[in-house]
Amino acid sequence: MVDQTHDTHGPASWPLRHRWPVAIAFALVPVVFTAAASATAELTGADDIGAALVIAAGAAVSALIGLGVMKVSPATLRRYGFRAAHRAAAAWWFAPLPITVLIVLLTQGVHLPVPTVAAYAVLTIAVAVNEEVWFRGIVLAVLRSAGVRGAVIGTSALFGVLHLANLAGGENPADAALQLVFAVLFGLVAALLVVLTGSLWPGILWHAAWDFTNYLGGNATTPAALIGIGLACALMLVYAIVLWPRAMRAGAAASPLDADGAPVR
Repeated sequence: MVDQTHDTHGPASWPLRHRWPVAIAFALVPVVFTAAASATAELTGADDIGAALVIAAGAAVSALIGLGVMKVSPATLRRYGFRAAHRAAAAWWFAPLPITVLIVLLTQGVHLPVPTVAAYAVLTIAVAVNEEVWFRGIVLAVLRSAGVRGAVIGTSALFGVLHLANLAGGENPADAALQLVFAVLFGLVAALLVVLTGSLWPGILWHAAWDFTNYLGGNATTPAALIGIGLACALMLVYAIVLWPRAMRAGAAASPLDADGAPVR
């Protein structure tokens, strides 16, 4: 149970004694909804546009449930990250984020049929909001009372590992392993940005743009596409190294409380 007297200002933090089981349970929610929607699209024989919209609907329902969880918790939506970003200069004005997207666009090109573009745009926005609400919003808040460092690493690890669910959909193991590494790195940068800036919006916009660009390129695995993803990952790694000490200082200054009400540093 969350003690409401401990969480009256600053970033959202749930002072739970058994935080990891709760974090894992919450992290599974968007995965289950997306998997269920994907299965529904396949069973109904939906075409590409229909499948994209069905999965988007599943992600939207999951996101709404996540927002509901936020609303009934002691913290406000603002403290979960639905606010303007602070310390943008410390985050290099988020410049590396669009650069990673541009790298993918230039190395993969555009192969998505025009009639499906709008459907995939809706899908990527729904998925981005859904996953950021649950992972960088709720799960980060659940783990944060154990310390910012552990929360960032734990959230990123869960985000990466749960992307292995794509194996159940028949994805090639090598591609799934590559996605695991990328998802952990992506999750690390996104979590650091939330801690540093106090906002989910940069991560949501980046997440949607990244996914949409990959859909435009047909999720290509050509040599050029793999080189592009490698370059984007290298840039994300450098960005994470730059963000880490700044986010840790910002997180320590916020001083979330542990389950006994003591400040966590």
